[in-house]
Amino acid sequence: MFKSGFLLTTPEQIAAAIFNKSNVTVWQNGRILDYGGPIEVQTEHSVTINKANYLKVNCEFRIR
Repeated sequence: MFKSGFLLTTPEQIAAAIFNKSNVTVWQNGRILDYGGPIEVQTEHSVTINKANYLKVNCEFRIR
């Protein structure tokens, strides 16, 4: 289990957040882009939260 504010930086950490159904916020340029929720799926290049896709290269994902 991750603590609030933990930055998910690896595919393994994102997979653990998916497994634990952790709520995640999406950040871009130091600001919250979306208050998100649990991650539904990840691919090599993107993360899907609430049916919205976010590119890993453009966004940060933090535990809420």
